[in-house]
Amino acid sequence: MLKQFLVDPQKCKGSGICAVSCPGKLISINKQDKLPHWIEGAEQQCILCHHCVSSCPNQAITINKIMEDSDSFIRNNLLKIDPQKCNHDGICTEVCPLQLITLNIKDNLPIPVEQAEKQCIRCGHCVVICPTGALALETIKPGELCVDQDGSLYYGPVSTQTMKPEDCGQFDASLLPSPEQVRHFLSTRRSIRVYKTDPVDRVALSSIIDIACYAPTARNSQPVNWLVIENSREVNFLSGLTIEWMRQVITNEPEMAQSMNLKRLVNDWDKGIDRICHGAPHVIIAHAQSNLPSAQTSCTIALTYLELAAFSAGIGACWAGYFNAAANFYPPMHEALCLPEGHQCFGAMLIGYPRYPYHRIPVRKKANVAWR
Repeated sequence: MLKQFLVDPQKCKGSGICAVSCPGKLISINKQDKLPHWIEGAEQQCILCHHCVSSCPNQAITINKIMEDSDSFIRNNLLKIDPQKCNHDGICTEVCPLQLITLNIKDNLPIPVEQAEKQCIRCGHCVVICPTGALALETIKPGELCVDQDGSLYYGPVSTQTMKPEDCGQFDASLLPSPEQVRHFLSTRRSIRVYKTDPVDRVALSSIIDIACYAPTARNSQPVNWLVIENSREVNFLSGLTIEWMRQVITNEPEMAQSMNLKRLVNDWDKGIDRICHGAPHVIIAHAQSNLPSAQTSCTIALTYLELAAFSAGIGACWAGYFNAAANFYPPMHEALCLPEGHQCFGAMLIGYPRYPYHRIPVRKKANVAWR
C-alpha cells in the first residue's frame, strides 16, 4: 500500500516537530521552503502511526492511503476491505458503537471517519457483523515513548493490530439454548459451599476463564486480570490470613465485627471448620489496576460469567466475600497474593466439584418492578 504525505504551507510553521516524532525517520525539512517532506521510499515504508499528524500543533499534515494495483484489498488507517466480497449494505456503519465508519460516496465502500484509528476500541463488531466477511480491522499500535541513555527521546518498535474474519469464531444458532433452557440453567445455579477434595484440572479452569474473557467491559477496555490459586494448601493458608484479619476487626472494631458475625466464623475456624473458603480446592481472583473507573464493574461481570461457565461444566463456585475483604483491608493478605503494583483484588470465586447434587429450585421473592 502506498501513502501520500501532504503539508498545508499556510498552516506549517517549520518547527520540525513532525520530523523528530517520526519513528522511521522518514521526514526531512527542506532547506528552501522550510517545509517537511518525505525522504525517498517513504511512501512505502510509512507504517501509518500518525505520530507526525498528531504531533503537529497546527494540524498542517495529512497522510492519504493509495491502493496498490497488485493488491485486491482496499486499506486505510483502520480497515482492510475486500471490494469483491462487500455487498455495500452498510451494516458495519450502523453497529459501530462509536459511529466511526461511514460509506464512501464514490464506491459505497466502508471508510473510517477522521481520526477513527485513535478512537476505535477494537470491539470487532464491524468484523463479525459482516455477512460476507469482507472487512478486517488493521491498525498500527505506535511504539512507546522511551528515553535513551543520553537523555534523548525516541519511540520504541511499532506493531500491527489485526482482527480478521477468519480469526473469529463462527456464530452457530443451533448451539443457542431455548428460553426454557436458559431459565432452567439460571434458576438451578447454586452457590456451592461443600466441595469434593478432587482438584479441577488446569484445562477445565482455563476453559471457564476463557469464557469469562467475553464478559462486557467499558469501551472494550478488558482490564480484568486473573490469579488462580491452584494449590489447596495455599487456599487454606489464605483462609487463615482472612481469619487473622477477622480477629483484628473483632478487637479494633467490635460493632462491625458483630454486624458481620465474625466471632462465629473465627470460633468455627478454631474448631477446624473452614467457613472462609469452605474447603474449596481452588480460588480464582479477578484483579485490575485500582485507578481504573470501570475496574470494579468489569471484574464483577467477568466473575459472574466465570461462575456461570463453571456451572455449565459441572464445577461448583461461590463468591468469596470475606476473602476479598481481607485482600483489600489486611496488608499481609494483600502481600501474600503478590498482585502487580497498583492492582487491587475486585472479587474472588471459590472453585471445586460439588460434593452433593441439588434436586429442587428454591422459592425466590417475586420481582419488585415499577413499569412506566
